[in-house]
Amino acid sequence: MDEHAEVQAKDFKRVILFPIRYGEEPDGRVDAWQADNDTLAKRIQKRIKKTTFLRFEDPGDAAKANKSQEKRQILRDNPAYESLLQHYATEAERAKAVYAVTGAEGYLLPHISKADVRIDHSPATPTMVPMESYYDELDGPYGDRHHLAYRRWYQRHVIPAHDSALQMLDMDFTLYDAYTGKEAMTLVDHYRCYGVTHEHAFDQVAKNFTGDWNRLKDDRPQDISAAAPTLGFRPLLLPPAAEQDGFSLRTIYYAYKDEAGDTLRMVRVSDPPGAGTRYYVQGAITDYTKGETWVPPSASTSLQRYRTETFTWKDEAGKLHDGQRIFYRTAIEDSFGHYRFWYRVRAQLQLIDGLTGEVLLDRSYEEWDPDRYANALRTIFRDFYRRVDRTVGARGAEE
Repeated sequence: MDEHAEVQAKDFKRVILFPIRYGEEPDGRVDAWQADNDTLAKRIQKRIKKTTFLRFEDPGDAAKANKSQEKRQILRDNPAYESLLQHYATEAERAKAVYAVTGAEGYLLPHISKADVRIDHSPATPTMVPMESYYDELDGPYGDRHHLAYRRWYQRHVIPAHDSALQMLDMDFTLYDAYTGKEAMTLVDHYRCYGVTHEHAFDQVAKNFTGDWNRLKDDRPQDISAAAPTLGFRPLLLPPAAEQDGFSLRTIYYAYKDEAGDTLRMVRVSDPPGAGTRYYVQGAITDYTKGETWVPPSASTSLQRYRTETFTWKDEAGKLHDGQRIFYRTAIEDSFGHYRFWYRVRAQLQLIDGLTGEVLLDRSYEEWDPDRYANALRTIFRDFYRRVDRTVGARGAEE
């Protein structure tokens, strides 16, 4: 989120939801990806409160065409609205048109950059597994007895070959300020999951997006005394790949600054730093890498109750009794080979005294997350700013 925008993303009251754009297409179309467009609209309308979203309708959808005018979200027969779906050379031009036609503060452009299914092959794999068998006897001539006829051995087992379908979906959502045409907020999500449909993957991404939006809307300024010492931010050194990627830059710097505001209790954030800023954060993101690690096929075992039999026996007085034998044996469960996905961030961060230039705190970090770079970044910055609070608090007590 652009913390310096004239209107914060969390303050938008009326937003135009454009159709999803796919791949390298220049614009989204109302007659494409309709199931996804509907899912996204439903998620937004259900979960994002205090913001009105207006979407476009597919003129070829007869069911929607029969809806009453009051239920239409953007009128299909209004040429001014239809004109917003044309291609604009710049976002400034689109923003000007959106504001002139709708009066909305902003508009949201969802984009599917990748939607694909990959087949990952798990080969047939022989292995040795521990096996057990025994039975328990209940209410028998000798009372209850357990682990009778117990056997334990190793058995050769072949994990069969298996092909797993990996659903892959990459999306980004950009909210533009309709007053200026500038980006007010960008959210990026990468979804990887085996054995699910595109519909499931998209619904999860839409759910993540609406949850992130709500968290941004709840973001509030620090509630810290004006007399508290101030903290400024110096540029971070970044790996070339991250430095050249706009999404990575926004992800890193938003977490860098936003986590300070969320975590610090003894220090007031000054962004941009003023003349009297006392402390500065500086450092480097030394590694910003994503990847996948192959998890080979494996087999696990567990005891399973597989048969029960009832028997009759006589006591010394000739009286009949019913007993029960419960048989157990090992069940084998196969886990097919698959990839585990990860996002890794390494960082070196320092707290500097702006008056003396002294390095007050110097920490190295390495964090991994299975879903997002942002999660790993926030873990790093959250820990660092907690240490900053303790360091500054201790210096204040000494002074």
